[in-house]
Amino acid sequence: GFAELVIRNSDLILGTAERTILTVKDGILVANAGIDHKNAPEGFAALWPEDPNLEAKRIRDEIMRRTGKVVGVIIVDSKLSPLRMGTTGFALGIAGFRGIRDYRGKSDAYGKRILVTTLNVADDLASAAHLLMGEGDDLIPFVIIRGAPVEFGDFDPEELKISPDRCAYFRPIYGRLYKTSGGQ
Repeated sequence: GFAELVIRNSDLILGTAERTILTVKDGILVANAGIDHKNAPEGFAALWPEDPNLEAKRIRDEIMRRTGKVVGVIIVDSKLSPLRMGTTGFALGIAGFRGIRDYRGKSDAYGKRILVTTLNVADDLASAAHLLMGEGDDLIPFVIIRGAPVEFGDFDPEELKISPDRCAYFRPIYGRLYKTSGGQ
């Protein structure tokens, strides 16, 4: 069934909540390994592409070949955020632009040096697109965003991810998991 599909597609299972298995899949903290019955035919489930960044690159390359335009592509999925109601969009896969804007070392509005802030451009754009695409029978499979302040080029999409031991949400959980699983 569904739970078995989630377990088989998860890299790590953290626990359960009502109708949800909290998992890590491809370095992303996500409910049900990203698997969804919603917007899939009866008896089927929607799974992530095997390599979302490669799929985004394939789509980008084809759009650029057909149009001659320089574009970036985001494959969007929805996620839950800790202690927040509702879903928001996030960038499951990207190609053709820098996904992160790094503010570290720059000045804030009061002239103070910024120590840790990076802006996730890809997730912000994905969330804006998700608002228009919807979650139900909206049937809007893609959104064109024009004029976004992005840096186009071939950048590493893995820069969107952070290791569990550096993640503000996951680090406390990760430490406990490591200790209880026999880690040193």
